[in-house]
Amino acid sequence: MPVRSPLILSALRHDIHAAAVCWGLRKQGAAPVWIDSWADPGMAPLSLHCDASGLRANGGPADPGVSSVWFRRPRAPESFPGTLEADLPFLRNEWSRFVNNVHALAGEFGDPLWVNAPRAAIDAENKMVQLHAARRAGLRFPATLMSSDPTEIRHFVGRHRRVVYKPFQTHTWQDAASGKMFSTYARIVDAEMLRDDASLRQCPGIYQAVVRKRHDVRVTLIGDRAFPVRLDTPPQEDFVDWRIASLADTMRAGPVELPAGMLEGLQRLMRELGIVFGCVDLAVDAAGDAHFLEVNQAGQFLFLEQAVPSMPMLQAMCALLAQGRTDYSPESIDGVNFADYLSSDEHQQWWERVGGGIKGKDGAIPGVSVE
Repeated sequence: MPVRSPLILSALRHDIHAAAVCWGLRKQGAAPVWIDSWADPGMAPLSLHCDASGLRANGGPADPGVSSVWFRRPRAPESFPGTLEADLPFLRNEWSRFVNNVHALAGEFGDPLWVNAPRAAIDAENKMVQLHAARRAGLRFPATLMSSDPTEIRHFVGRHRRVVYKPFQTHTWQDAASGKMFSTYARIVDAEMLRDDASLRQCPGIYQAVVRKRHDVRVTLIGDRAFPVRLDTPPQEDFVDWRIASLADTMRAGPVELPAGMLEGLQRLMRELGIVFGCVDLAVDAAGDAHFLEVNQAGQFLFLEQAVPSMPMLQAMCALLAQGRTDYSPESIDGVNFADYLSSDEHQQWWERVGGGIKGKDGAIPGVSVE
């Protein structure tokens, strides 16, 4: 039987996850194809057909040689060499609408495993969609408000007393004067943050009752398998985000067992969201109860394997993509781990191509958390 090839869609050339997975797959005789977008010249042009006989497609994920599509960090096509500047808005809009059709009908193109299916992936990026699914899955989670209404925000904080503010997405910027990097992270709400009505109205946010946690657990779900890691961080007065400690190199990680019934609950969550890969953040309180915080359907996980080498996550992801099934056999992927990738010639060559402006060979960007 001919070897089928995973298709990896990531617009970031410094995506160490895509680079490591390509290395692992090639070691096993697979031929992964890493593309920036559906307009990438490295992929056969994609065509959609619909007539009286039904819907069909040619190229891209419809290629019978494609075992899986890793919808990793996609972007709409933006660069069109040789194009007049005045024509770029039209081309970008046309590609965006074409890609929307591709994503909406992804499940109709042959039988590749999508990690994750585009429509489900896009929906799962929404925090309230996640919490609604968590409720249906029977998971415990803290009371949450999304709002730009100063009255509602103050009422929520007054009711729950200790509340954390979270941005919808982490944002990083550089101060023009000092050159220092800043990022938005979860932090405890204080009186100064609630003082100005105009400020609260101008930017909606996520407000969540604080879990008085003993530690965090990050669970990476790769198909039918789960890899839970305990994260311990020093006490922080205003910040409750373990990523702050990861930047300061004060976070400690180790293997952990999930509380009874938690794995089944997380698997129900994944089914509710329609995804097969995700990185789940849990807060565990003093009683040992785990509270669901969020799932990142395109999350980072190799930093955890680096911290806890007994968690073979690179091997699992390679097996999932190579076999194109959630009940994959990791044993079929032999000799693949993140430590070996980091010491490989292929990693060194990748680093020489993309290393400019990136801190450290682990792919970390200065001032930006591993997550």
